[in-house]
Amino acid sequence: MIGTVQDAFLKVPLPEAKVSLLLASDSSVVIDSIPLNKVMRSDGTLGKAQFFFKVEPKTCTYLLRARLKGYEDDYQKLSINGNDQGLWGLDSPMQLKRIRETQLGGVTVKATRVKMYYKGDTLVYDATAFKMPEGSMLDDLIRQMPGVKMDDDGQIFVNGRKVDELLLGSRSFMGGNSKVLLENLPYYTVKNIKVYENQTDMSRAAGRDVEPRRYVMDVNLKKEYQTGYIANMEAAVGTQERWLGRGFLLAFTRRWRYSLQANLNNVNESRHIGANGAWSPERMPQSLLTTRSVTANANYASDDKNVKNDFTASFTSTDNTSEMRQRYQQFLDGTNPLSLTQANSGTDTWGIHLANDLTLLKPKYINSQTSFNYEKWNSSSLSLFEQWSDSLSARMRTDGIGEGSRCNVLQFLCAAYYKEKWGVNGSLLLMHYNNRSWQSSRYNTLLTASQTDEIRHNASDALDRKTQVSFSNLWLLNSLFGKVNMSIPWSVAYIDHSLHDYLYHPDTLMLASQLDMLRATTDADNSYKSREKDWHYTVGFSLYEDAVFNNFISYNRWRIELSVPIYHRSLSYLRGPIDTLMRDTRAFLIPKAKYRYVTPNGKKDFKIEAEYKSEPVDMVSSIAYRDDSNPLVVREGNAALKGRAYTKVWADYTQKSEKRAGQWHAGAMFYYHHRDVAQSSTFNPLTAVYTYKPMNVRGAYDIEAKFDISSELDKDHHWTWQLNAEAKYSHALDHAMLYGETESRENAVNTLRLHPNGYLQYNKGTLNIRATADVEWRHSEGKMRDFATLNATDFHYGMSARYTIPQLNITLNTDATMYSRRGYGSDDLNTDDFVLNASVSQPLFKGKLIARIEAFDLLHQLSSTQYEVNAQGRTETWHRSLPNYVMLHLVYHFNKNPKK
Repeated sequence: MIGTVQDAFLKVPLPEAKVSLLLASDSSVVIDSIPLNKVMRSDGTLGKAQFFFKVEPKTCTYLLRARLKGYEDDYQKLSINGNDQGLWGLDSPMQLKRIRETQLGGVTVKATRVKMYYKGDTLVYDATAFKMPEGSMLDDLIRQMPGVKMDDDGQIFVNGRKVDELLLGSRSFMGGNSKVLLENLPYYTVKNIKVYENQTDMSRAAGRDVEPRRYVMDVNLKKEYQTGYIANMEAAVGTQERWLGRGFLLAFTRRWRYSLQANLNNVNESRHIGANGAWSPERMPQSLLTTRSVTANANYASDDKNVKNDFTASFTSTDNTSEMRQRYQQFLDGTNPLSLTQANSGTDTWGIHLANDLTLLKPKYINSQTSFNYEKWNSSSLSLFEQWSDSLSARMRTDGIGEGSRCNVLQFLCAAYYKEKWGVNGSLLLMHYNNRSWQSSRYNTLLTASQTDEIRHNASDALDRKTQVSFSNLWLLNSLFGKVNMSIPWSVAYIDHSLHDYLYHPDTLMLASQLDMLRATTDADNSYKSREKDWHYTVGFSLYEDAVFNNFISYNRWRIELSVPIYHRSLSYLRGPIDTLMRDTRAFLIPKAKYRYVTPNGKKDFKIEAEYKSEPVDMVSSIAYRDDSNPLVVREGNAALKGRAYTKVWADYTQKSEKRAGQWHAGAMFYYHHRDVAQSSTFNPLTAVYTYKPMNVRGAYDIEAKFDISSELDKDHHWTWQLNAEAKYSHALDHAMLYGETESRENAVNTLRLHPNGYLQYNKGTLNIRATADVEWRHSEGKMRDFATLNATDFHYGMSARYTIPQLNITLNTDATMYSRRGYGSDDLNTDDFVLNASVSQPLFKGKLIARIEAFDLLHQLSSTQYEVNAQGRTETWHRSLPNYVMLHLVYHFNKNPKK
């Protein structure tokens, strides 16, 4: 291996630098100091500071580190393929950036640390450059990183691209449960956060990419926290009878990592003060949820990372209570029928989850994944429904109870073996689930036109059982035509899927599991039993060329795929007078092509991909059945129904820049629906009965474009800004009712949606101020004669601020946002909601204890009322949600780490 070291700005050689070789897996030193040779020019001046070294010819990933006093360290990733015997050279010199210092009368002032930079294809965020208040967690840190967005569910997007997995020290955490790590890992333990395309374990075992890489965010801890344990405990109590308690433990040894998390709360809230845009009325929780959970995880990795095992066990119990009121006004000829609904429900659920993932990379790749899930629930509900025309036309009260359980078991086994010119892998999947439920409802229906008052009791016994066995195999042939490789995949799967839903009409409100002599009360027309047996075969091939980036295979430059799925299905279906045996055999062609180009320095990345996909129709939906188990809702099947088919083309471009830590991304997508499924409907104004039937629609399409950019504005890294813009044109096809008619017909609605949003942020020391704005404009035009053109705008703007008072060490945090809607057809929909939140926190006992008071919605502006207007009518829905409240938190952090 040959490489050089130089000054990043002056481009002059640095022969005094120290170059070391480290293992990428654990940063252990392989070669402590590699000698640098001075290469002179013909004029006698110094031309290069060059180093040369040899490593053992085995497949491995290293890090080259260059270090010199007065400069920042520089790293380059180096992946060695044991099959390559040639002399390698670095694509670019190792470049050291000088640390700027200014002397002021004996005082040394150092430049602000760079928050983000690139190392080859890896984006690195320096966690120590972000000044966060004591008590901040990993999610608070990630929200401050330029170019990063995170939603309430913990999904992370970097420059518009979704992160596939959040890693801790290059290892999976709790089976991919990112929220536990985000909400419990203290930010001060983090050294840096890297974002890159991660090679899969199978690819590492093969020594080259044999599977697509995963886009990951890798959290790396400071060295002093990589052994020992980290723990925190939190207790909180608030107004409106809110309470919370949780604990977290993360322990390390050289090979093992243990984690334990417990959580008890009735807050039903994951949003944070300071998270602008997360407090809109549309995002209000729609129920009151009490959660009790505990999760344990044990993760093992051998020193050479060739043996890995991850085990997770968890228990969760929830109580969910909801209350809803809805007002729906329909547009019909000469009248606007109005329906009013009130509903209350409660559900209690508990479940356990066990999962184990074992991976062996040597001598052959083997992966075993085992999981078991069991869940049990019971529920009760009450709803009142009224249908009004000029006067009351129908009224229905529904009481319901239910219980059930869900159980599934999965076993996956994969093995692979690769040589220089070929490779093969095979996998076996065994899966079984059994879902059983019992529901009981009492319908009290009054039809004023006929002056009939009917009471009906429904008791159902439902079973959903499925068993699947599948085997897949993939052959790889390398350098088949020059640099062109070939893969030949094939698979076979057998699925046995049984369903039954027996409906009874007893004379009381009781579950079917508690009743005797049900046969005499069976509703044959609304009871069914089905069993579907499917054989699914897939054969195909792909041709592709690998591109080399940073001396190792990083991606497919181009790839052409064709797969041929063949479905052979049989269905036995029994329902009332319907007793049928259906058979169906269909084959599809699924082509796919993609191209990618990355510049040698990794700063520019372009991708384009196209695919066509079709799938068979659900066999049960294609049976001409009629279900009127609900007195006011009838559902029918459609024997002429066909499956969905679509074409999708998308392109993506990313450009990175070291200047001002800038980066920008642009993408475009075209999605054409050759065939889709919509629900047609008819309405009988005399009986207030709706009838729904699935129908095919053809020709819908979507065109979408995205643009994301983030950068710093000043050389001291205090000012940052970010802009995300999205434009989407949608030609949607559905079924809707014309004004004056009671039967729907195919309807086309064209909608143009423009959605820019962004922020401007100032950050210096412990002061952080962020101004945000978000605008979403929609222009909708319908092809039906009674569709009113809609020009609606939803927008919000506001500011958040956080500051830690130096002498008192008290942190003040607040956000204020105005949420507005304009352009809707009703004044009830054109609203303004001003939301103000605030918190005060104080560290005690040298930061080990954090006391924090949080106040949500100080001005009592939030409500969870939602509005919707379409061609069929106008709907207003209200949900009982968590009201404004004040909460006191006490958080205790502690850690114990070896001295060495």
